[in-house]
Amino acid sequence: MAKLLRFGHAPGHVRETAGAAFLAWIAWDGAEPEPNVEYEIHYEPHQIPISRACKLVWNCTDIVPGLVTDQLLDAGLGIKSRTYAACARAILEDIKTRRVAA
Repeated sequence: MAKLLRFGHAPGHVRETAGAAFLAWIAWDGAEPEPNVEYEIHYEPHQIPISRACKLVWNCTDIVPGLVTDQLLDAGLGIKSRTYAACARAILEDIKTRRVAA
């Protein structure tokens, strides 16, 4: 697996994977196993769980598109800012909570 982002701007394919993970989290009811999204490694597509996709943007300061952020807020996600990092951290916390409750 590629190195995790340390700080700042994430490459486009990483942001696309995170965006897909955010949308998959919105659609996920929690009853099914954690959804997977596509992530390209050396131009080869791989399926990774949304929690792993969120870790790719753990410190990403790029701003999530407004429509996606609004959908996350409407779905009840408490985010501290509109960065990929803030959205990813809130989703990871939700996934952790779901696992504990199961």
